[in-house]
Amino acid sequence: MASSPSSVGSEFPPVAASALAAASTLRVPAVWLGVLGAVMVGWGGANAEFTFDPDGWPDPTLRWLGDLAPLPIDRVLIVAGTLALTLAWWNIRPTRSRGPVYAGVVIAAWCTPLLLAPPVLSPDITLYADVGWELEQGHNPYLLGLAQSGGPYDSQVDPLWRGTGVAYPPLALLIMRWMAALTGFHPYYGYIAMRIPVLLSVAALLWLVPRIAVAVGAHRRRALWMGLLNPLLLLHLVGGGHNDAAMIAVTVFAIWLVARWPKLWVSLLLAPLVVGVAMALKQQGGLAVVAVAGLPLALDSTRPALGRLAGLLALTWRTAVATVVALAAFIGICFATGLGTGWITWLDLMGKAATPAPLAMLSKLGAWLVAVNGGDATVFARNAGLVTTGILVAIVALIYLRFSDRPLAVVAWGSLAVAVGGQAMHPWYLPWSLVLLGLVPLTRRQRRWVYGLALAFTIWNAIQTVVWHGQYR
Repeated sequence: MASSPSSVGSEFPPVAASALAAASTLRVPAVWLGVLGAVMVGWGGANAEFTFDPDGWPDPTLRWLGDLAPLPIDRVLIVAGTLALTLAWWNIRPTRSRGPVYAGVVIAAWCTPLLLAPPVLSPDITLYADVGWELEQGHNPYLLGLAQSGGPYDSQVDPLWRGTGVAYPPLALLIMRWMAALTGFHPYYGYIAMRIPVLLSVAALLWLVPRIAVAVGAHRRRALWMGLLNPLLLLHLVGGGHNDAAMIAVTVFAIWLVARWPKLWVSLLLAPLVVGVAMALKQQGGLAVVAVAGLPLALDSTRPALGRLAGLLALTWRTAVATVVALAAFIGICFATGLGTGWITWLDLMGKAATPAPLAMLSKLGAWLVAVNGGDATVFARNAGLVTTGILVAIVALIYLRFSDRPLAVVAWGSLAVAVGGQAMHPWYLPWSLVLLGLVPLTRRQRRWVYGLALAFTIWNAIQTVVWHGQYR
């Protein structure tokens, strides 16, 4: 069996050990299969049918590459590339008979082909750039609809979202502005710049995840494989440039702070403040207050064992304090940026896109049946939304009760419940859950379900994208 980077490091100087581990990783066939998959996905996405501009992508080299893969070859490339990357991920999973791979090398190899590619499997990067342009022009994106400012990105914005505001919180909007401004609001490289925060976030996770794994007693190799090398993260956070990446990195940083210094003031003040920053990047990050508030209880082996009820009460009061701190930080950031809380107006837009979210699909089916039979579909949809929200809250509450002695598991499973049971089930919602689930103990059955969901959803989404989201010239 090949030596792990850590064991190699005991025999060679650090630089030599890293070089040896990198060379060993690059000899693994599955790593190159993943590179091939990433190239294929990026190449397929260069075709003009995946832009909403009738003139194609605003870059001559990209248009030339796209023309080399005409319809339907571009769609075959995307699906086949996704399959190759998914198979590559599965074939480097940690087993007793398989030597380790160097996670940093794998990430670099699989990310590189996507860095200059157009938005992969989602056009949301174009929205980010347009938001950045609106801010630069002095507009509030919560008040002015997308593609309404006459900027360089208007023609690329998905017609589904044109004229609507955005539900992204203020700090995310500022980052969009800064990234687009780095390129002088270039009509194409303004999109590419949106991947910079993603790459920084992935680099942070590469440093944080193994350290948290050691602190909480998780399987280090599995945590890296599951949380950082999965195709959902590579394709949808790096390739798609989604701003979930920054939220994930900041919440994981907050968890690391508590794992490293499990003091009362860290878990109830400092780490919740960091969670508030994460919420200003993506509101879902607020769920992490449970982990930062309760992790010291789970890690303290010298603390007398609490009964079930006493443990639940201890976690609850700590979570309540942490929540107040995180919300105060979040609201403070909202108003300090001058943008306020206008994102609240647009939260219901998340269910506008067609996704396989089970509860949302049931609501839409019910509304359709009501409309067919002459009823008021709008009223039904509103009431169904309240019911499905109640169901989701109940599920998260049950998770909280079930794992109250394991607060990190509460956030891991709770984030998965929100991703699957919310208004929309997008593939870029799942990497946060995979990062956290890689840090908690899972039964064999749980692993099968989680791995199966990741594999199936990755492939299904690629097929769905090329079938329904490609735009014919």
